[in-house]
Formats: sequence, C-alpha cells, structure tokens
Amino acid sequence: MSIDWTYIQENYDWLGHMVEALFIALVVALISRVLYRWRISLVIGLAFAMGHFHGREKRDYEVSVHMPPPHLDGYRMWDWSWDQMTDFWPTAFLLMALLFLVIRRKA
Repeated sequence: MSIDWTYIQENYDWLGHMVEALFIALVVALISRVLYRWRISLVIGLAFAMGHFHGREKRDYEVSVHMPPPHLDGYRMWDWSWDQMTDFWPTAFLLMALLFLVIRRKA
C-alpha cells in the first residue's frame, strides 16, 4: 500500500497546518513556562503560532507574485490565492478559538 501524498497535499494541506500550529504553540508555551504560569505561557504560544502562520503565508504570497521589497502589498490578504487563504484562515480561527478559551478560563 502506498500513500498518495499528492492527494493529501491537495485536499488536507490545511489540516497539516493546524497540527503544525498546535505543535509550535505547545513548544513556545513550554519554553515560556520557565518564566510564566501555564495560562500566560499558552497565550504566548498561541499568539506566536498565529503570527508565524500569518508571516509564512504572507511570504508565500509575496514570492508567488514576485513582489519587490518592501512587500507592503503582501498584507492585502484578499489578494492571496485560495491555497494561501485555506492554509491561513482555518489555522488562525483554530488558534484564536483556543486563545479565547485560555483567556476566558478563570485563573
């Protein structure tokens, strides 16, 4: 049995980004746990992961359209491709929902 990686890339790329974002958030939270309580560490980790994915998809857009520096038009997310949108927004919504839950939780 062989795995069709092309099919997975075309149809489940967004899921891989979500798993990767959660892992990044967890690693950053573990690192920041040295200085902060768990709740604050989770906020730091989730915020870092959201920023990371926004920057990565923005850079992907800039490269795909051969945008010359200073890349300010890269912030126009409505110009991103469908692939870039579906990589970023589901991940952003997941991380934002988790961040909301962490912040709303009583200390």
